[in-house]
Amino acid sequence: MPENEEKLNFVLELKPCTRCGNPFMVKTSDDSPNQELICDNCIKLAQRKRELQIGVLENVIKVENQMEESINEMKNQLTVTRGQFNKQFFVSKIKKRVLMLNKTIELIEKIEDTNDEKFIDEYKNLFNRLKSDSSKY
Repeated sequence: MPENEEKLNFVLELKPCTRCGNPFMVKTSDDSPNQELICDNCIKLAQRKRELQIGVLENVIKVENQMEESINEMKNQLTVTRGQFNKQFFVSKIKKRVLMLNKTIELIEKIEDTNDEKFIDEYKNLFNRLKSDSSKY
């Protein structure tokens, strides 16, 4: 048995880890001056760190995709809202024009019945307003 103990002493040697500085057992044949000696704990720590980075990266990608979807939804809603706004705007314009045209018809009927100068002036003003409104759009 003394021979086995001597072989064990020569095969394994206590060396410090280059990352954390904690000593650990290393085979003496693996010793080279440029080789970085890393203990099992540092290897496991690096592995866990990589797993966490990958997990974080996946979460970031998920959040980014959710944000993109949210932005696209908002754009779609904005487009719909703009369409509704335009529709309401033009409907109100049409209603306004219809009211003005009804008023002109009433004024024309009054002018035919009475031939009063005040109705004629009112009709001219209304006609000019209609003309200026239609030239704007």
